Amino acid sequence: MNDAKPGAVMVTGAGSGIGRDITRQLLDQGTPVAACDLDLGDLPALNNPDLTTFKLDTRDKAALEEAVAQTIAERGTITGMSACAGIFRPKPFFDITVEDWDAHFSINLKGVLFSCQAVLPHMIEQKRGSIVLWSSGLGRSPQPRTAQYAATKGGVLGLMRTLALEMAPHNVRVNAISPGIADTPMPHAVMPEGTMEERARANPMGRIGTAQDMANAAMFLLSDDASFTTGQDFRVNGGVNLF
Repeated sequence: MNDAKPGAVMVTGAGSGIGRDITRQLLDQGTPVAACDLDLGDLPALNNPDLTTFKLDTRDKAALEEAVAQTIAERGTITGMSACAGIFRPKPFFDITVEDWDAHFSINLKGVLFSCQAVLPHMIEQKRGSIVLWSSGLGRSPQPRTAQYAATKGGVLGLMRTLALEMAPHNVRVNAISPGIADTPMPHAVMPEGTMEERARANPMGRIGTAQDMANAAMFLLSDDASFTTGQDFRVNGGVNLF
């Protein structure tokens, strides 16, 4: 275990779903959080002294860099980052427009790149850090109507593995979590309730995941308990797609 003072963790997509649960768990354990999202939800109302909120778009590299600089000025250091911001808008392949394709890649992949580029110089300098990226089971085992989303989530895995190798000499770890379907606003926005129930019945564990299930995995990867874990794709899916 590392006895160094815990630093702040930046969470993008912190206003809802998995990002919100990670933010709440970090705050509950007394870890300062820099929460970033276009819609911060109820986070500002928490009035938690360990929480700083930034209303920003992860496609805006300058805004991310400013948030990192402010967080370091206020909290002293950033030791973790969870890049949760993303979109999922399924469509049949031939209905995918240039706008659909560009939106998925600019948010799900370029936004992740910019988030990493914003925090990594500081982590390299202090020789300490953990980054958690978010892929998806669809990045390995796509389904119909998910081409643009699956392509970006496969890209996240490639980015994660490359960064893990480049950052390892600096004692900075980079891992990914690939959820199966989870009970969060993203799938609820595009799937009928009956489909969600069918997916739950088909899961080996008889349910779909929760935001807390996913956040628990992120909390491990962000912690010093995972100090020798890097370049890994954690598939938190209840036993679906065991390959």
